[in-house]
Amino acid sequence: MHGSREENGKSMRNMKGMSAAERFQYFMQYYAAAFFGVLLAAAIVVFLVVHFMGKKDTVFGILAVNSDGENPAAAGPEYFEPFLEKNGIDVKKNQVGVNYTLYMNAGSKEAVDQTNLEMVQILFMTQAVDLFFSDEEFFCYMAGTDYLADLRDCLPKEVLDEYEEELVYAQGMESGETIAAGIRIGQENEWIRDTGWYKSPVVAGLSEAMKDEALAVKMFLEMLGER
Repeated sequence: MHGSREENGKSMRNMKGMSAAERFQYFMQYYAAAFFGVLLAAAIVVFLVVHFMGKKDTVFGILAVNSDGENPAAAGPEYFEPFLEKNGIDVKKNQVGVNYTLYMNAGSKEAVDQTNLEMVQILFMTQAVDLFFSDEEFFCYMAGTDYLADLRDCLPKEVLDEYEEELVYAQGMESGETIAAGIRIGQENEWIRDTGWYKSPVVAGLSEAMKDEALAVKMFLEMLGER
């Protein structure tokens, strides 16, 4: 300690006779590393505080596989903020999770398709998907995996009756039960046109492992145009 005080005093005396340029050079030589180390540590602390204080909870997840739209409008959580606000959810603390960038061929053994399929399965298993969209071929492939809910258990009977001819049925591989897994939707659907994810007909369904079934069903009905 005594030696450090002497060295600091000697350093201060040395700097008194230096020009501004010499002082800067002296500082950079002896103190820059410590100064920038402290600055970096402070920056990291500030970043972490801002990151975690500003981090939003994902209250609802949408997965749109094999989207073929050219200019999607629903490119981020902000698109769904009006829906959350309408349902009394604070958009400053909560958001909708959106993923529309996964592409694959049903039943393909190609490495990229297998990797993307595994990602889809992980998203379902970790409750990151509430509302699921896909082209009909891949949807039917997924419908037999027991990841999708039976819409007859979720949607009002009058809605099921209205879309009876558009229901997509599938038999679960493990359960062996036949379920109404999805509803075919075309470009006449305003919600599909507005999101911009699909220009071809698509099938929509609900995850068996929904985080909030009531909210998921409200989104599904809004997507169908059932206000």
